[in-house]
Order: sequence, then structure tokens, then C-alpha cells
Amino acid sequence: MKRSIKTRLVRLGFFMLAVAGAALALYYRDVIRDLFLDDTKYDHLIVQAARKHGIDSRLVKAVIYRESRFDPSACGRAGEIGLMQIMQKFSVQDWAKEQGVEPPTAGMLYSPQLNIEIGTWYLAKALTQWRDFKCGTELALCYYNAGDKRAQSWKPESYDGEVIDRIKIKSTKNYVETIMKKYREYCKKGIMQP
Repeated sequence: MKRSIKTRLVRLGFFMLAVAGAALALYYRDVIRDLFLDDTKYDHLIVQAARKHGIDSRLVKAVIYRESRFDPSACGRAGEIGLMQIMQKFSVQDWAKEQGVEPPTAGMLYSPQLNIEIGTWYLAKALTQWRDFKCGTELALCYYNAGDKRAQSWKPESYDGEVIDRIKIKSTKNYVETIMKKYREYCKKGIMQP
């Protein structure tokens, strides 16, 4: 009987360790994933698109980091596609209209080059819209993530006002903070051309 209780306690201990290990792995999944992340694979495409649209390539790279962790086959729950998680009904349609071309099919949007081109164009459009604001980059990221209507509602009273505390959607606030942190990290490391 003692042996049976001891065996059960050992099994329970192993089970508890396995559960704790799984919980830690889940909690630190982004850290673990980042250890094996190749974030330089698309640098040439990022620099090319950023130069074409006149924006900082390190910001584009930070958006890709947050959106897909550099996975070109990433799919979002709301239909976001590829590296920059572009939306076929929104950014893709706008891009195609401005370019005077037929909108690419969903399958074509997984192409890293096309995806980065459209996503960078859309981000540049947002940056241009908010360029007069001190926190224009943060507002542009709100626009990219949550749409123009929400970005408009979060803009500060004055051009030199802060934005982060005005963002009402927790996931968008986290999105903007994560990208800005990664952007500053890329700038500090000097890893790419602006």
C-alpha cells in the first residue's frame, strides 16, 4: 500500500512538472521562437521597398517582426496574409487602384516581394497622413493595425501630444508599443539603412 501511494505521488510530481514546463513554454513561446528566428532573410526586399516609398527600412522590418515573425506563409484570423499581414479587401485593393492594376489574388500575396511592396506602400501612406504629428509613427501604426477611423479617434488634441495612452484597444496599444520597441532596437543596432 505504501508503494502504491509513493508511485502515485511520483507520477503526480512528473505530471505537475510536465504541466509547469508546458505552461512556461507557452508563456515564453515568442522568446523561444526568436532564438531561432532569421530576421535578415528579407532585408534586401525591405530596403528596396522602403527606399521606393521613402520610409525607414527599420520600421518596415519592425512591422514584419510583429506581424508575422518573418513567416511568409502567415495567415491571420481576419484574412491577413503574409509577412506584413496585408488585407485583400483593404490595403491590397487601395494599392491596386493606385497602381492601375488588377488586384493580385490571395495566393500571389504570399510572395515576399509583393507582400512587402504592398505593406510598405500602405505604411508609407499612413506615415504621410500623420507626418505633422510628433507621434506620427505611432498614429500610422494605429492606422495600419486598426484603420483610419480609429486612428483619427486616438489622435492627440495638439500636434505635439502623446498617443499611446489614447489608444483604446489593448491589442492595438500592445501592437504599437511592440513595434516601436523593436524599431528602436533596430536603430540602436544600426542593422539596416534608414
